[in-house]
Amino acid sequence: MSLVITILLWIVIILSVVLVSSVIAHIWARGVPYVPSKARMIKEMIKLAELKDGQTVFDLGAGDGRVLIEAKRECPGIKAIGVELVPTVWLYGRVKIWLSKAKISFLWGDAFYKDISSADIVFLYLFPDVLTKFGKKFDKELRPGTRVISNAFEFKNRKPIQVAEIPCGKKVRKVFVYEW
Repeated sequence: MSLVITILLWIVIILSVVLVSSVIAHIWARGVPYVPSKARMIKEMIKLAELKDGQTVFDLGAGDGRVLIEAKRECPGIKAIGVELVPTVWLYGRVKIWLSKAKISFLWGDAFYKDISSADIVFLYLFPDVLTKFGKKFDKELRPGTRVISNAFEFKNRKPIQVAEIPCGKKVRKVFVYEW
């Protein structure tokens, strides 16, 4: 019995170290912690994106892939591409995507260095200072008319074409829609 307890204890310790290092890596890498989007917010983001078959949809800082999994459920004809920087979160996302059986390209790496010029829709859940950096990238790479859907945070120097307010418990959350 003590061997089983020892093994379980080591598993808990290892998983704890992996989780803590993942959180630290995420904050260190881009100053953005891993905070999954709530289901209600995801549904609103997808609705506001107005997805159509044949569109290319990116999720930058895709976390565990939940936004793209739901987007593929709603509109199976899209090409879904996620980019995640933190290896443990990316791996978790790969497993979730595999289990969902959705056809999603889930890339590991820094979204600042990925070519997103083919995007029709871009999903984001990033802090304002990171959005500012992405805004400069979008100005260079996105085609006119590309829709950018931001969960909770807005671009400082850009006016959204639409703002949705979603009740979440006692709070009201916002989703911002931009057109580049």
